[in-house]
Amino acid sequence: MEKVFISYSRKDIDFARKLAGDLEKAGYDVWWDITDLEGGDVWIRKIYQAIKTSQYFIVVLTKASIESNWVTEEYAEALNLLRKRQIKKIVPLMLEQCEPPFGLTTTNYINFIDGEYADNFHKVLDSLDYSGKPPEVAPYKKPLLSSLPPAFLKYGIPVLIGLILLAIFAWIKPFTPAATPIFTPTHTAPTTVSPTNTFTPSPTNTATSTITATHTVTFTPTNTRTPSSTPVYEIRLQICIAAESPNIYVRSGPGQGYAPKILSVRDEDENILCPWFSARIENGEYFWLLIAPDQRNAALQDFEGGWIRQDLLDKNTSIDIVPIVTLTPTSTPSNTPTVTPSFTSTSTPTITPSPTATNTFTSTPTNTATFTATATATDTPTETPLP
Repeated sequence: MEKVFISYSRKDIDFARKLAGDLEKAGYDVWWDITDLEGGDVWIRKIYQAIKTSQYFIVVLTKASIESNWVTEEYAEALNLLRKRQIKKIVPLMLEQCEPPFGLTTTNYINFIDGEYADNFHKVLDSLDYSGKPPEVAPYKKPLLSSLPPAFLKYGIPVLIGLILLAIFAWIKPFTPAATPIFTPTHTAPTTVSPTNTFTPSPTNTATSTITATHTVTFTPTNTRTPSSTPVYEIRLQICIAAESPNIYVRSGPGQGYAPKILSVRDEDENILCPWFSARIENGEYFWLLIAPDQRNAALQDFEGGWIRQDLLDKNTSIDIVPIVTLTPTSTPSNTPTVTPSFTSTSTPTITPSPTATNTFTSTPTNTATFTATATATDTPTETPLP
């Protein structure tokens, strides 16, 4: 019975559960972490051991899985074993449209986005070199809530429940009696207008010239060399420190000319430290390896982004999976300002007022009786419907 390892994100657990069950119907020994991890297991070690003892590695590709650090580390280990021919094949399944991660861009994937589940499952069996009669499988129905946007689950459903409750309360609320208008006359006095003349000045502009000084600033750049920012790579490899001395140097760059920091080989529990590395560069007769970010061991977190010489690490661990990079120093300009004054002629207007006749109107009131309707509410009983 051949063994199959399924790597997936917990957000896609329904699909992983169905896929594992159908593969077991076909006669495969399926390993996935929900059913195969027991209490007390050292789960990191057991996951890696399960990958090494599997003949096939299936990775479910979704937006959640390609952002998962554990899925990334699992398929990185599978790629390493595939290069050593210790596993037969890596089979990617595209469950949701996303960009395949580094290392899988050249591998053909089985598209579960389109088509029927049964047809795509038969393609999976073909990739696993299945030679028997395929079992009957039920269609895969994606859970309704998982297909809804996360923002709707968080905000939309509570708002929808609130609207339903408001509609129920509005329906059972008793009707209030309508107001009956009563008209009463009011007195309004119209006005008559008679014109009077007043004078207001209007300005005239007289331009005068003034001299203002402006400054022109020029910059003289000088370049200083600074190292480029620490690169981040998706492939990571864990290697233990094998130096015989109790402390080693971690350099700020890949070479002995860079500033060092002292790293104790063992942690507080006297365990040998095994950092994760994400890049390497050849400098002289040694390779230098870059300590990856997000170290799980607190004793290594202050050394993230530092470089360790290869001969200080375990020589039995192959570093071929770690990508080779090239670092280029960058120039940082420093600017020295030079101020040059220049003079500009500008015009300032001078205002001279001159009188201009304008008409202003004053009002003389005359009284005329008019009637305006004013509504006054009175209660008229009406029948209140029962809910």
